[in-house]
Amino acid sequence: MIGKALDRVYAAENIATKTEKKIIEGILTTSPDEIIYLSISDLASKLKVAEATLVRFCQKMGYNGFQDFKLHLSQEVGMMGKSVVDCNAKRIAMQMVDAINETSRSINYAECLKIAELLIKSNKICAFGVGNSAITAMEISNVLARIGIMVTFTADSHLQAMITSNLTENDTVILISVSGSTKDIIDVAEIAKKNRVNIVVITCYDHSPLAKYADHILLSTRREAAYEGGSVSTIVSISYIINVLYQAINDKLGNNGYEYTMRSARSVANKSL
Repeated sequence: MIGKALDRVYAAENIATKTEKKIIEGILTTSPDEIIYLSISDLASKLKVAEATLVRFCQKMGYNGFQDFKLHLSQEVGMMGKSVVDCNAKRIAMQMVDAINETSRSINYAECLKIAELLIKSNKICAFGVGNSAITAMEISNVLARIGIMVTFTADSHLQAMITSNLTENDTVILISVSGSTKDIIDVAEIAKKNRVNIVVITCYDHSPLAKYADHILLSTRREAAYEGGSVSTIVSISYIINVLYQAINDKLGNNGYEYTMRSARSVANKSL
């Protein structure tokens, strides 16, 4: 028995419904170290119950929901001979794994293949974001360079607008904004739309102001609270999307993709001792 979280699970057995007893049995026969890295969808699927049922069970035990239960369990597991630092490290890892898992379930690979074909055919490609989204915009430039696709990147919002004003319908701009409400990026989207530039949007909100300009949209399911601006797990989930898009381009290029990748690898082979 580990700490208060599993004590509550044991205690709930006496007043549990038939379905709740199924949840209790599943939780108690699963390693706590495994549970804290599972998303609610993962555990619900494993236990063969609805996600809503799992949430209600956690609330019945006094937690706000499954994430709250998992956080307490994580902290208690971390206290077993481990430092608070270790516990925090696991909590962050758990958030990052959850972000990737949830995004992987929602991503549409067929849409990625359409975007990949568009990028391959485009004369010019630009990737723009501001603040922490600029990190992932730069990653697009770096990742696609490995496969022979050149992407213009700048974090300067004035340059973003000027560069976009000279793009045409044969070009593509990739715009990244977690909230989809970043004014500088929306301004770029407006310019791109006027010039009939192809617009790919990566965001967490499909009904955001930025999403309305998108010809193609890729969604991260990891949303941020107002105080979390630029959370690492959100950046990781978007980085995952970028790497899926890279794979889609690789699929479209076939043998050429492999050749481009090998050329890139050979070009930096002598950079390591």
